[in-house]
Amino acid sequence: MNHGKMMGACLLAAMFASAAARAEDDAGFYIGAGIGQASQEAGEFEGDDTSFKLFGGWSFNKYLAVEGGYIDGGSQSDDLGSIHAEVSSDGFFVAALARLPLADGVVNPYVKLGYTFYDSTTTLSAGSQSISESSSDEDLLFGGGCEFKLGENFRLRAEFEKINVPDASFEIYSIAGTWQF
Repeated sequence: MNHGKMMGACLLAAMFASAAARAEDDAGFYIGAGIGQASQEAGEFEGDDTSFKLFGGWSFNKYLAVEGGYIDGGSQSDDLGSIHAEVSSDGFFVAALARLPLADGVVNPYVKLGYTFYDSTTTLSAGSQSISESSSDEDLLFGGGCEFKLGENFRLRAEFEKINVPDASFEIYSIAGTWQF
């Protein structure tokens, strides 16, 4: 199955979910954007770079939401002796969030579980010589964070996400803002 079609179907299902859920406090459609630090480790390679994401989702109620979006993981680089290595990645994700509202819903710790579809390019350079290899893959995404309700519609998130990349560790720490409609 085409991954783009599957993600689109999940997003449409989330956006057009039950109208009855809208009556619940904190239910409805939201959009958001975030910026953070992505880091990757694989063997001797250790690199980090700025990452960003754009996302949208549907809160069924104050406890459960689904979201999907785009993540640019940046370009992590490291010098391995005389070889300079750089890994760039970006992709799309779908995820479910389970929240535990505290302080009348002002503070909402949450866990996140989903799936990501990504493209990555690895470039190795030595002097004036350079080779690149690109690949596409899909892996499990999990993490968590805390969302702070700063107004009727605006929320601020501090979040950790880990993508279960084979033979490597890929993590993102980020701050994001969301607008609930």
